[in-house]
Amino acid sequence: MSRFSNIDKALEKLADRFKAKLTKDRPDYPKALRTFEERRIDWIKNDINKAIIIQPTFKAKGVDSSRWNFINIAWYDDAKSANRPQWFKYLAKEVEFKEIEKDIDALISISISNLDNISMDDLK
Repeated sequence: MSRFSNIDKALEKLADRFKAKLTKDRPDYPKALRTFEERRIDWIKNDINKAIIIQPTFKAKGVDSSRWNFINIAWYDDAKSANRPQWFKYLAKEVEFKEIEKDIDALISISISNLDNISMDDLK
């Protein structure tokens, strides 16, 4: 059973709202790194790429699936620039997964507010 089974419906609803792509696994990761689940919602609005990422913590010695992160990120892809302007915020950092599960509605609400209001001026 998926660790995300209690929150996938909320994530699917959010992805539908933004006509976004919900990624439930990462086949592009090397097989050795596909030892964990994660969720990622990606969309573009006003030329700004936006994403919500729920993933375990990555440590020097590998993936720590006991500590989870809920991240908001926005960026602009400019092929002419070596530095990608971006904005990044942890809404939960290195917490137990059950904390994300418990707070999923609030985390989604904050994410909507954060990412819907991002402008080019916010990207650094």
